[in-house]
Amino acid sequence: MEAKRERWSSRALFIFAAIGSAIGLGNVWRFPYLCNEYGGGAFLIPYMVCVVALGIPWLMMEFGMGRYFQKGAPGVFEGIGKKWEWLGWWPSMVAFLIVSYYSVVLAWSLRFVISSVNMEWGVGEAGAEAAGGFFFNDVLRLSSGPGDLGSIVWLTALCLLIVWVVIFFSIWKGAKESGKWHFVFVIVPWILLIAVAIRGFTLPGAAEGLNSYLTPDFSKIWSPDVWFGAASQVAFSLSVGMAGMFAYGSWVKKKADITNSTIIASFGDMATAFLAGFAVFSVVGFLVQGLNINLEDVTTSGLGLAFVTYPAAVSMMPGGNSLVGLLFFLSLFTIGVDSAFFLAQGGVIAPLTDKFGWNIKKTTLGVCIAGFLLGLLYCTQGGLYWLDIVDRSVSFYGLLITGILATVVVGWKFGADKLRLYVNETSDIKVGRWWNWLLKLVVPLAMTFVVIYGGFIQDLSYLWDSTKTEYGGYGGWAAWVWLILFIALLVSIGLNLIKTRKKGDK
Repeated sequence: MEAKRERWSSRALFIFAAIGSAIGLGNVWRFPYLCNEYGGGAFLIPYMVCVVALGIPWLMMEFGMGRYFQKGAPGVFEGIGKKWEWLGWWPSMVAFLIVSYYSVVLAWSLRFVISSVNMEWGVGEAGAEAAGGFFFNDVLRLSSGPGDLGSIVWLTALCLLIVWVVIFFSIWKGAKESGKWHFVFVIVPWILLIAVAIRGFTLPGAAEGLNSYLTPDFSKIWSPDVWFGAASQVAFSLSVGMAGMFAYGSWVKKKADITNSTIIASFGDMATAFLAGFAVFSVVGFLVQGLNINLEDVTTSGLGLAFVTYPAAVSMMPGGNSLVGLLFFLSLFTIGVDSAFFLAQGGVIAPLTDKFGWNIKKTTLGVCIAGFLLGLLYCTQGGLYWLDIVDRSVSFYGLLITGILATVVVGWKFGADKLRLYVNETSDIKVGRWWNWLLKLVVPLAMTFVVIYGGFIQDLSYLWDSTKTEYGGYGGWAAWVWLILFIALLVSIGLNLIKTRKKGDK
């Protein structure tokens, strides 16, 4: 007999789960950088346009289709037509590959929580200068390239094991029981970020950093780079295109308000990113003043911000270094771990249990073990190179290409108007026919622009520009960007061919 569908125990839990899955490391190390790079406060204009025109329709589509079919992503597309089921499995494969390396970044965050206790990288100006060497030479023990894996860094592997243990015990009982952890891993990061921001405000130079972050320069918003940054940030930050939001939507009650929840989750994610900017740039401003350097000379995004620039700034603080470091890296961990829950639970486990009727506890254990074992690749001395390659493959191309295809199939094959009317039945906010065209045309065309402008043109420019190299300067290893994506597609097609377990099957 088929088990009854899981349910979130309350609407608040669903909203916090959605916000928690959307909030991730990109809120801390990408959004503030984009604001600083693309017009300060003026960047909020294109970003909000993209949230409304791209993010909300896309997220509402995934929630709504999940609730309509009461299935995760593969089940949704199987419901549209058996030949489309692979289109649900492809983002599931993307989700699994993302969580396999995302969990390693969380392991590095845990390592820095431990290292902050005794300021392992040093204090004062000497500590600031040593921060980069500590990350690349001591934590990563970085090799010469992707072809030189070297040995496993066992302390990182131990931290990775802890990450997967936390993930397992947070989600192994299913959506209803895991709900309380979503409250914890949304509220705690907010508290930690506020505490770090308050400390940042008290530091000399903080005002200069915040001015750089917020002062509007409206002349920049007409650049295509700005719109690429805004559109890509919306896609990456809201966790759409990773299969999990379909499952999250399938666990809401059938009379739940999808539109209202989508709007709250979208703007909750945006508010968290904006808050993170205060925690980041107040401290970056202090570092710039303390070392008497230009802001352009400081890394303000990505791994460099989190694991080099911020530790350097913490080293220079006049007091409370260890506490600020511990709070910041604990905030990174708690922000990221909810996204890891989402990727594993909604993106991978739910599709497998839907398809094969497997026991959720055993499936969770199997996925966690597989994720840990694959994650050991990134724990090697060459792991950072492979993390970069796989990230480019699945978190950029995989997420966007599957998102483009999904919105086209839902919008034109299933019917955007059919979905809109279905969602409007239980929503206080009724969306009009304009929403149909956002889903059918604006979202796929905007994401196609992102793929071409920020992907193909950048990665393939070496074909027509002899001064450029293949992606990341990896030479032939860059081909893995496309090979990984193709293998994920083949696996998805293979899963499509397997018969779905139906009610009554033994």
